[in-house]
Amino acid sequence: MLGRVLLFTGGMIQLTFVESYLKNLEYDAVICADSGLDAAYALQLPVQYALGDFDSVSKEILAQYQQGQIPGSEKIRFVQYPTAKDYTDTQMALEWILEQGATEITIFGATGGRLDHFLATVNVLMKPLKKGVPTYIVDRQNRIRLVNGTTVLRKEEAFGKYISLQPLSEKVYPLTLQGLEYGLQDYTLCYGDGRAISNEFAAEAEEAVISFTHGELLVIESRDDVS
Repeated sequence: MLGRVLLFTGGMIQLTFVESYLKNLEYDAVICADSGLDAAYALQLPVQYALGDFDSVSKEILAQYQQGQIPGSEKIRFVQYPTAKDYTDTQMALEWILEQGATEITIFGATGGRLDHFLATVNVLMKPLKKGVPTYIVDRQNRIRLVNGTTVLRKEEAFGKYISLQPLSEKVYPLTLQGLEYGLQDYTLCYGDGRAISNEFAAEAEEAVISFTHGELLVIESRDDVS
């Protein structure tokens, strides 16, 4: 069992932000997909597994890990994938992590790079959702997760000021929002509907409840750029 996993992938990773975010996050394993290994190296995190074809990671850093020269990562295990493959490194890493018994996954590096890769990763969130494994895409301005039923957000744990909802299925219904500035009651949220964008906690609320019974919904907690 891997337990709670940090997955570093090949997109943009703001090292100062990640370092700060991890101070309040409990995790059991660090796994890197290809050039995510560069970020783990820069953060001096102990790495348990590295996965990919390793075509984009720094050759010097890769060699140090392979030779057991990185303190805390001497027992790192490598899972090699062919360069020519049908899926992204992130999807292959997620599927492998789920097979190994992850109970929660936090992904860094899924944003800030190629848009096709980001959208692919958002869609791949369906795989951990179906297995009941909470999975988050996190960067300096956003925390994203996919849910398929009632979800409670607590103000004291909020990532940012804004809460936006986007359907990943054709429809999400009947959608009811409580504890947010702009509530909804038994609403059908469809593709192309921007009604659930840029909401926020109601002034008096300590928690917000997002409830529905059909569909899959992206919950995006955002904040203005803090750089």
